[in-house]
Amino acid sequence: MKGRRWTEEEDQLLREEVLQSIRDGGTQLHAFEKVGKQLGRTLGACGFRWNAVLRQQDPHSYKEAKRKRVHQQIQKSRGTSVESFAQIMTLLKQTERNYHDLREDVDRLTHTLSDRTKRYEQLQLENSQLKKEKDSYYLYEKEIKDRYFELVQLLKYMKENEDIQVNEINRKMHSTGIPVEAESDSSS
Repeated sequence: MKGRRWTEEEDQLLREEVLQSIRDGGTQLHAFEKVGKQLGRTLGACGFRWNAVLRQQDPHSYKEAKRKRVHQQIQKSRGTSVESFAQIMTLLKQTERNYHDLREDVDRLTHTLSDRTKRYEQLQLENSQLKKEKDSYYLYEKEIKDRYFELVQLLKYMKENEDIQVNEINRKMHSTGIPVEAESDSSS
């Protein structure tokens, strides 16, 4: 599934689940995990898509969901005004911690993506170099085979010419009446 583009339907599902999770007091990570299982994507991929693309497209919805969550939590836990203020402060601190945790996750995922992109580029370069070496090897192999064939042809030619020359010498010697003793040696 690596490298599969996000569809509008997937973006919409992720957007709705994350915003609903925020409004309901859940975590974005839980929403990423839930959507990831539904779409066959990793939690990290969902988190990256949300933080890098979707949240940037509609920051108002994100802020509104956070505001509604705080409002609902305040409504649920209404007590005396001092207790409510303390609860609000606790919620704000928790929200800040959640933000920092998510920011760290985004930074980590961004770093991981950068590392993997660099590694991918290195592997592409290495693959390209290996292909060039392979092509060079095949050219070298072909050249060696061609030269070997030429050498074999040359040796055949020389052998044929040697036999022709020996036969010519023997014929001339017979015609002049010179005895040929090496005839049996030359035929072997």
